[in-house]
Amino acid sequence: MSRFSRNRIGAQVVVFVVVGLLLMAVLVACGSSSSEPTQVPSSETVSPTAAPALDGATLLETRCSVCHSADRATQVSKTAGEWAQTVDRMIGNGAQLTDAEKTALVQYLAENYGP
Repeated sequence: MSRFSRNRIGAQVVVFVVVGLLLMAVLVACGSSSSEPTQVPSSETVSPTAAPALDGATLLETRCSVCHSADRATQVSKTAGEWAQTVDRMIGNGAQLTDAEKTALVQYLAENYGP
């Protein structure tokens, strides 16, 4: 193999490694891990000027279904206190709810999916 061929192959390897490292950096910067809270899309973000959606069924469909189907909640039966704990856990995971919306959602879940 000629010296020119070895240099060319070496340069290609360097380019390949650099491109790979850049791609990994972009993926790490854009990726999200499961330990990070899930963000609601900007059209769903709670706005201080927007009137809160206080209908529990609507909140279940629009806020909870960002991460999972609403069926997940409707397949269990919990007391109001248990629903409050569940909703608090989901808020800790990134669910976007105001205090009034949380109250409305817990009330709806307890009335419709309680023991």
